[in-house]
Amino acid sequence: MLGATIVFTLAGLVLFLLENLLAFSQVYIRPLALLLFYLGLDEALAPAFLLAVFFGLLQDSYALTPFGLHLVGALFVVLAARFCRRRFLLRTVLPQMLASLAVLVSQDAVLRLSLVLLGARRSLPEDLASPLVLEMAATAAVSPVLFALLGGLQRLMRRSRRPRRAADAELS
Repeated sequence: MLGATIVFTLAGLVLFLLENLLAFSQVYIRPLALLLFYLGLDEALAPAFLLAVFFGLLQDSYALTPFGLHLVGALFVVLAARFCRRRFLLRTVLPQMLASLAVLVSQDAVLRLSLVLLGARRSLPEDLASPLVLEMAATAAVSPVLFALLGGLQRLMRRSRRPRRAADAELS
């Protein structure tokens, strides 16, 4: 579990760098939200929770928003994934895309509601017809590809652990 958490932390840092430093001005999708959604769908809650706290605080320190705003959004994504895990079969492409879109829209609604509660001047329905809708749709369209890559990474880590355990059993 610790090895998987470290690998997914490194993958998340790469996604954070790609999202915020390299591709920010050209294309804006939310791969970190998809990573947290994928990890929230997994059986173990602790790694998803820890990574949500880590990446939420990382995004809060990078953005010029009130501190804790991205943390709330990241924790909401993990909570929504736990809800989706029990309710939907997310093994095919269309349900993955629809669930990702629903989570992204509801995450944005939670973030906007948090801003309104904090006293921001923007109202809740403002800017919903902007490029934000395209950003969410593009992120949802990319979700099956990212889920497949993360699933392959998870299977690779499981395969690499199995021979070591068999070798340890032979030594005992």
